[in-house]
Amino acid sequence: MTDYILLVLLENLDNREPHEWQDKIENQGIPVTSIVLPMYTFNAWLKAGHRFAVNVQQSAEIIYHSGKHPSQVSYTARPHDEEIGIEKYWRDGITKAKEFLAGSELYRIRKQYAMAAFMLHQSAEQSLHTLLKVGTGYHANTHNIDRLLRYAGLVSDQISNIFPQKTEVDKQLFHLLQKAYSDARYKADYTISYDQLLCLTEKVRCMHEVLSDFRSAKLSGRHVA
Repeated sequence: MTDYILLVLLENLDNREPHEWQDKIENQGIPVTSIVLPMYTFNAWLKAGHRFAVNVQQSAEIIYHSGKHPSQVSYTARPHDEEIGIEKYWRDGITKAKEFLAGSELYRIRKQYAMAAFMLHQSAEQSLHTLLKVGTGYHANTHNIDRLLRYAGLVSDQISNIFPQKTEVDKQLFHLLQKAYSDARYKADYTISYDQLLCLTEKVRCMHEVLSDFRSAKLSGRHVA
């Protein structure tokens, strides 16, 4: 089940945010990743020829439905225009990711380790958002690195190897990155060592490499797992 990502389309979110539904689904004891969208949003994407929605409609398997399917709509694809948009998004994304990494290195030199960790989080988040958007067309409205890594598995099977989390050291390192978005700025007890920062920096660099390799492969027409 850990290899599955469920797309759940709801007619009514019942005054909850999509991420609240995602958490509820994923906290049922089944190791699955979910994306929750309002039905009307998905249908609007279909009508506009949104790449994510179209790919889902064409290739995803329906596991359960309540009798109401997404609209069967026709759309006018504009591959060239879309490719230009994808290329711009990728360039902007990789540039921001590298700038955040440069900022982290500066904070590390100044011995402001908590802020260095926050900038590493930003660099990792930017890399994963860009990889997901370029690869699938979907933008995940989250700062959660763990969730973004799982979503990025739709695009690349290399990305999960960067944070294997097989040992306690691995888990602690990932926890420090995961918590850096808020704790590094707002909690006085957040601590990270110089060596841990160096290790996380190399892992974030690996994310940049995966992102660059994916785009190169996509441009050349090679298959990317």
